[in-house]
Amino acid sequence: MEPAAGRRPWAPRAVPPAVPATLLTALLAALPYPVLLAVGTALLNAQPARRRAAWLAYASTDLANLSDHPVTALLLSAFVTEGDLLAWVVLALAGLGVVARSWPLPGALWRPPALAFAVHVLATGISQGITAHRIATGGLPPGARVMTDVGPSYLVVAALVAAVGYGTRAGRLVGALGFGVLAPSLFTGLGDLDVAAVGHVASIALALPLGALLVRRSPSS
Repeated sequence: MEPAAGRRPWAPRAVPPAVPATLLTALLAALPYPVLLAVGTALLNAQPARRRAAWLAYASTDLANLSDHPVTALLLSAFVTEGDLLAWVVLALAGLGVVARSWPLPGALWRPPALAFAVHVLATGISQGITAHRIATGGLPPGARVMTDVGPSYLVVAALVAAVGYGTRAGRLVGALGFGVLAPSLFTGLGDLDVAAVGHVASIALALPLGALLVRRSPSS
């Protein structure tokens, strides 16, 4: 059928080309998590000692909390740290920024934090699942269901590993340097199946395959 006079034939709407994020855009996309981590930690540290301890106990992703309020614990635990806040903020910004810089626009900037948080959830499940198994088999006392297990390390490790795996040449160098800073402290107690050490191994193992899934779903593919 011929189009009516004066009308242009129908054509599908053009899809904007996928282009890499600019450095500024990538840093802005990476900024919310480090800022929320800083705010959460500042709020925690501003509390009197007894209330601070109570907040930490509630936010911890130990087995007791994962049985009682898993979603809240998984969320809160990612936004506080008992370690060097400035170092974690810088490393989080570097890792997430590199990954955001590497994946094309439009619509991809949600993927780096989504990747990091997915690893946080899964690595917590693996590390605490091993603890639950050891308690059930007599390898640990029942009291091991309660512990302080908070912090950004699973997310940040995942972001840095993904930066090494999927970043630009310069981005991979940034990721490798950041991971190198953390590496000496990541695996302490691994031989004894320490919860944090197991979680860090899980974060490394999960970051690359989950990152590959997100890269495969990018607008440029």
